[in-house]
Amino acid sequence: MENLHTQWQSASINANGLTIFYESLGKPEAPAVILVAGLGCQLTMWPDQFCELMVKQGFRVIRFDNRDIGLSSEVNRHVKVSVPMAFLKSKLGRPIPSNYTLHDMADDLLGLMNALSIEAAHLVGVSMGGMISQIAAATHPKRFKSMSLIMTTTNSPKLPGPTWKVMNNMFLKKPRDASVEAFCEHVSRVFQVIGSPAYPTDEQELMTKARNSFLRSKRSAGVMRQTNAVMATGCLESATRNIQTPTLVIHGLADPLLRPACGKRVAQLIQGARLELIHGMGHDLPAQLMPRLSELIGGHSRNHESQ
Repeated sequence: MENLHTQWQSASINANGLTIFYESLGKPEAPAVILVAGLGCQLTMWPDQFCELMVKQGFRVIRFDNRDIGLSSEVNRHVKVSVPMAFLKSKLGRPIPSNYTLHDMADDLLGLMNALSIEAAHLVGVSMGGMISQIAAATHPKRFKSMSLIMTTTNSPKLPGPTWKVMNNMFLKKPRDASVEAFCEHVSRVFQVIGSPAYPTDEQELMTKARNSFLRSKRSAGVMRQTNAVMATGCLESATRNIQTPTLVIHGLADPLLRPACGKRVAQLIQGARLELIHGMGHDLPAQLMPRLSELIGGHSRNHESQ
């Protein structure tokens, strides 16, 4: 895999009326694997190690910044966002005003594929990215050869929610000020709460990743709009039931944000889905698990490359 990292190609393209920033690694003619990031996460959430291992297996990897995050377009329709109010309305089954929904974000994904002239790809979505992936696969089944979903959910209100400790650290405790140091402390604290207990990430490494994220692009308002979009989208189960794409569902048994029941429900609703539950894995992508995840996802994708 020598010099793989230096071969990253990056550009901005127009998709769904927005500017979407993406990076590509691997031979242009290789089968495409498109990575869809989670809530508030830039494309850099996908570890280089994972991407390089996928390229070694013969794939072209494409990762991108979702709208309102990283180097992609800000999308502010001037709809006032209140996450606590949206959460309450979601529990009461009331409509939630939003600047956009996950359906719009799925259209961004399809727009990116169109702009890159990718007729069909292998899809990998994590957390919110897994929800976006479910919508895309349900509405455009011919565009995806396979789908791998990591620590995601159908967004059903009947599924168990995050632990109180997670809710407190993610949504109630705010950074003490607007400094990079306060941001890094907040991100580090959150990932120590939601991360994998059996595969811990060193605190200094968490701080370094948070600093790099801050310096690349800090979009706090975008994170709130994405959070609101998840709640405004509501339950995905009618779409999830219609998915025909061969699907692998991976979920950590120690996930305190999206509990294991969430991944189990996704796998239950998708006909023929394969479920892989990982002991000691939380709601993150720890370096120790990259060989295993790349082997699982690479094998699943290869098995359905000719379909």
